[in-house]
Amino acid sequence: MIVKNFRKLASQLGKFRRDADGSVNIEAILLLPILLITMAVSMVFYDAFRRDSLGEKATYTLGDMLSRETNYITPEYVDSAKALFGFLTDTADIENTIRVSVVSYDGPTQSYNVEWSEVRGGHALPMTASEAAGQTDQLPNMVSGEQLIVIDTFVEYEWPLELNYADGLLTARVFTRPRFAPQLVWSGS
Repeated sequence: MIVKNFRKLASQLGKFRRDADGSVNIEAILLLPILLITMAVSMVFYDAFRRDSLGEKATYTLGDMLSRETNYITPEYVDSAKALFGFLTDTADIENTIRVSVVSYDGPTQSYNVEWSEVRGGHALPMTASEAAGQTDQLPNMVSGEQLIVIDTFVEYEWPLELNYADGLLTARVFTRPRFAPQLVWSGS
């Protein structure tokens, strides 16, 4: 009796294994959640890299704009540069910060000096001489007396999905030399 029932069960399992009716539905039910999760995570990472790329490109735009300037830089100029940065990155005024600094190199003492530094936004402080001295490995080689424009930008990024990544700042830094004038001069209070 047990052997007969076992043979019948084995026969039924064999038919079930060979039967292909409904297999597409089962595969779809099993794989659709994985596919949807993969697509969502891909879109989230794409958005993060897109936002970072926009910040980098906008920072290069500010650097190019400042390097071509032959007039004095005023507080209104820096305010307008921040507004342009917000427009290019499609961020609100409180979500982004720009810091424009002019650094010179003193050859005899082999030190970097901050000529002036202006910040618009709440994510950074003006560059100080001690900060420049601590970044000698990050600043490019310069000739004694040469000036360099350093543009730092910060953009807040909030992950649209909870992926165990902390929300934070996307940062970019661009170094450029003045093109049409020997120096970039600050004219403000």
